[in-house]
Amino acid sequence: MESIKFLLKRTLHHPNTMPWAFISTMVAIMASYNTIIRYGFSEKMLEKVFIIYPLIVIFIYCLRTYITLPIVLKIHSYFPTILTNNIPRHISVPVLVITFNVSIMMVLFTEMNRQLYPQFLSGYLGNWVKTFFVAIPVFFFVVRPTLVNIFKKLKQSHPLSLK
Repeated sequence: MESIKFLLKRTLHHPNTMPWAFISTMVAIMASYNTIIRYGFSEKMLEKVFIIYPLIVIFIYCLRTYITLPIVLKIHSYFPTILTNNIPRHISVPVLVITFNVSIMMVLFTEMNRQLYPQFLSGYLGNWVKTFFVAIPVFFFVVRPTLVNIFKKLKQSHPLSLK
């Protein structure tokens, strides 16, 4: 039992736990949202979301970690004064990462749902706008504050004490 507690504490305090929590929560919300606004609320559609959910989480984590976050950090290093003077880094980095992730995911989504969007460009732009303007407020006003609070309280309640 002690080894399970120690493993859970180490997982709680691991630096990758928070990004996984952010991505998992955002993917659950946004995948459900995108499916519901296009196909309606039904058990069948939510089952499809739950089936592909683990794949989307892994894809988004890899996309963020290996593609969009490095690009955003490069943009910040090339234009540090333009970005950081006008927008704080803790806001600009997530906004740009979400922008790039939404852009890439909506290309895939629009192409996969060709029957709904026969005109790719207009379908892509419509999907992008619908998703982007929901993802930003959801992340900044719901997901991030909630998860930061939960993790802060958990880390205070269960400090990592190395033996």
